[in-house]
Amino acid sequence: MHPDVGEIVAFHDEEGPTIDVTIRPEGSEEYAHFGLTAADAHQLADELHRIGTIVQRAGWTPTILTDARAYLPGMTDEQIIERLDRLYRRWGGLVIGFRGRLDRRAGRALAVEVHMETLEHTVGLVEQHAETFSGVPELADGLAELRSSLEDVRQLYVAEQERQP
Repeated sequence: MHPDVGEIVAFHDEEGPTIDVTIRPEGSEEYAHFGLTAADAHQLADELHRIGTIVQRAGWTPTILTDARAYLPGMTDEQIIERLDRLYRRWGGLVIGFRGRLDRRAGRALAVEVHMETLEHTVGLVEQHAETFSGVPELADGLAELRSSLEDVRQLYVAEQERQP
C-alpha cells in the first residue's frame, strides 16, 4: 500500500499468521485499523475481484459498445465485452476516453487485434497448403510473394500493437 494511504503488515504470532491493516490517508484525521487472517484476506480478495468484475461490466455502457462495434463489426455484445475486458486488463484501464466514449486508441487496438487474428489464420492456411502449391512452378513465385506480403502486414500490425500503452 502507498505510504500516504496506510500500511499492511503481515506477521506470525502465537495465534498464527496475521495481517494488520492500517488505513490513514495523509492529511486526514480519520483512520481505520483491522486485522485479517490469511483466510479472511483470501475471502476479501475474492469478494473485491467479484465486485471489480461487476463494476467493470457496468462500465461497458451502450455508448461504449456502440463505439466498439465500429471497430468490431459483426460481433455480439458479449464478444465485444470479452475483448474490452481483456484490453482493460492489458492496459490497466485507460480504455474509456473523453465523456464516456471509447478511447480511439483502444478502438484501434481492438481492430488491430482482430486483424492480427485474421492474418494469423490466413498465414496458417497458406502454410497448410504451401507444400501442395510449391510443386507447381507457376505458383511457387506467387506463393513466395504472398508469404512476404503477409509478413510485411504482420510487421505493421506488430508495430501498431507496440505503440499502444
